[in-house]
Order: sequence, then structure tokens, then C-alpha cells
Amino acid sequence: MMVVFSGSQPFLFSQVKDTITEKEVSRIIHYLASDSLKGRGNGRPELLKAGEFIGDEFRKNNLQPLPGFPEYFIPFRPFGGSKKAVGDSLYWNGNYTPPGQFIYIHPVPGNYLEKNLRDFRVIKLDSAFSENILEQFSGDSSSLLIWTNRKQANGKSFFPEMIEMPPGGIKHNLLLVYAEKTPDSLLLRGNTSLYSMLEYNIAGILPGKSKPDEVIIFSAHYDHEGVYGSRPDSIMNGANDDASGTTALLALANYFSKRNDNERTIMFCAFAGEELGLLGSQDFVTTLTNLKKIIAGINIEMIGIPQFGHNKVFITGERYSNLPDILRRSLRKNGIYVRDDPDEKKQLFSRSDNYSFVVNGVPFHTIMASDDDDPCYHQPCDEVRRIDIPNMTHIIKAIAASAGTLINGKQTPWRIAPSLLPKNN
Repeated sequence: MMVVFSGSQPFLFSQVKDTITEKEVSRIIHYLASDSLKGRGNGRPELLKAGEFIGDEFRKNNLQPLPGFPEYFIPFRPFGGSKKAVGDSLYWNGNYTPPGQFIYIHPVPGNYLEKNLRDFRVIKLDSAFSENILEQFSGDSSSLLIWTNRKQANGKSFFPEMIEMPPGGIKHNLLLVYAEKTPDSLLLRGNTSLYSMLEYNIAGILPGKSKPDEVIIFSAHYDHEGVYGSRPDSIMNGANDDASGTTALLALANYFSKRNDNERTIMFCAFAGEELGLLGSQDFVTTLTNLKKIIAGINIEMIGIPQFGHNKVFITGERYSNLPDILRRSLRKNGIYVRDDPDEKKQLFSRSDNYSFVVNGVPFHTIMASDDDDPCYHQPCDEVRRIDIPNMTHIIKAIAASAGTLINGKQTPWRIAPSLLPKNN
């Protein structure tokens, strides 16, 4: 499936009500770094719970799912398994239905209990499925089974090549089925062994006004180290790494959705699997059909601790594109000093999710306020009580303002030449 992105003015941070507040930043980071999420470890149910929170925030801000995806949650398999495995099985009147004849959309990811006919309100269409079929029923709050016995105009396919997604995605369970006979019985079952191998990148977009095919990405990773050992404090809460960056991501999504004046499309990505070696972002890149449409990316990592002083950050990989120079000048105008990148020794540029895009030529860099010299890096003491909420809020506001010339299309950084990247990466 494919999704269609459906008055230029100067970029002024004060143009809309400031939604990036210390109260809002505190709300988000306190949840993401709470003990209840047990460190958001990969392969753990608490990571999915954190992901559901992120999806709810995207939904509140009316973000659209990415082209080709019916929801914000994009699955990948960090722990192996065949990519050809079937996720859902449907039995219609006791007969197996081939996967190409149905689509099941459920806004909350992960495995689910078996569904029967009584779990759905049944609607019969007297025509083939249309491009805007989801929009037609987006206001319905009940679980719907929509079926038809009409094929597309070509007489062969069941679904159109393009299905338009409603703003905010799908808010309820929706089962689309091509079948010849009325359902007397139905059994919908998720593949438990498949779902146990899945994790989710979470992505949503704000379509651009005048340049919808040009994309600016904000990203952060929402996974961490989980629970380690049996010490009294064994939860690796990951408040700074990287609940702080994920908090910034959600605050920026809220802010730009309220502005609703972005000339270029803005994509917001929360990656899982970063702590496993960038596995989530590496898989995510393979789902994008045209990386040349990505003009620039800003990854946000560990901005909760002012390791180098208040109102100070650094940008990784500053010599590989001119995007850091663009951001440096603008951040300084907004009260944030950009210090030199310590990347040469620590290889921070290649150790965060931005690098999955960099090797494909995308100018994508990470903004950080601390690095792995912080004494609580990957330790149980990385907790919210250490986070400097006012300083972090100031950094997020500055990022929002400093990205203005990228978002309104006035500046375009040059592409990265992968051949010039360090050979040891």
C-alpha cells in the first residue's frame, strides 16, 4: 500500500503558543524513565508499553502514518526469524483465507487474542475497496469488519495500489476482506511465535505545505538496557539515555503540529534496537523507498545532563556535512553554545541511529549535551532525579527554532559522500 501526502511564511518561534514547557517535558520524561517501564529493555513487554505511549502522543498530535503503513508502528525482527512469516491468519466460514485477500489494522501493536465474528460490526460494500476506504470509516469508534465480493477494475486484484490514511491514523480495529460469501463464522488469529520476535520503530509525519516530497527527520531511540542483576536498584531507567531525546521528539511533534505551517514534510521517528547496535534504524532505512527525499535529519541523544555546562551541546560528525554549521549558527542565536565534537576519539557519530542514514548519503547528525563519560551512563543511577529539566527544555526550544530554515525550505545541506566516511566504521 502507499499513502498520499495530502502560503509560505517566515519561521518565528513565538508565532504559536509555546507548547514546549518544563511541565510538559517533566510529564513525558517521568513516564518514560519510570520504574514501571523497567528500563525499556529490548525484547521486554515494557518496551512495547513505552511504544504505545509514544504512539498515543503521535495520535494526539494528528500525525499521519508513513506511506505504505496503516499505523505508526513499523515492525522489525531484531532476534532473527524469517521475514516471510505470516503475521495474521483468517478463517472465513471455516476456510483459510490467503493473506492477499484481507488486511487487519489494529492501532496497538503486538500479539492479540483471537477475534471472532461477534467482535466486529459487519459492513458489506457493494463496490470494490477504494483508495479512501479508511477515511470513510475513520470516525467510527467500533471494531469494523468491512467486506466485499467485488474486485478492482482489472478483475484480478482485491485492494487498490494506494490506500489513503486518515490524519491521526486508525483509532480502532479494522478488518478489510475480499470474500465471495457472507460470513457465518470468522476466526482471526495472530502468529504468536512471530509477534514474540518483533519490535517496533514508531514513525509519523506532518505533510509539508509546499514541498511535501522533501523530508526533515527528527529522531531518538526509546529503548535502553532494561533490568540488570539483582541489586536493590537494578533498573536501568535510562532517563538521559535516551528518554531525554525521546521526550524532545514528542515535544517537537506537539509543537510543530500546533504550528501547522511546515513547508517541508516533517517525519518523527522513535527507534527501538539502538542498544543492540542500531538494529531498529538500520531496518527502518530499508523500508523507505527514496532516501534522496530526506533533506536532513536531527537525532537527539542524552540532552538531560549538562555535562559540559548549561546551555551547551555538541553535534556529532561535524566535518562530514554542513548541517552542523547550519545548526550551530542558529542554535547560538537561540542561546545554545555548540562546543567541538569529541567524536574523533569516541566515534559518537557512528554509534547512534543517525549513522544508519549517513551511510546512505543523508546529512543526519546527533545533538548531545553529554556522552559516555557521564558517570551514570548505562548505570542504574541514570534516573530522572539527575535530569536538569529547565536546561533540557531550553535545548528543545532552541532545536525547534534552529530547524526553522530547514523546515521552511530556505536551506538545504549538501549530501554526505559515504566514500569519505572513516574506514573503521
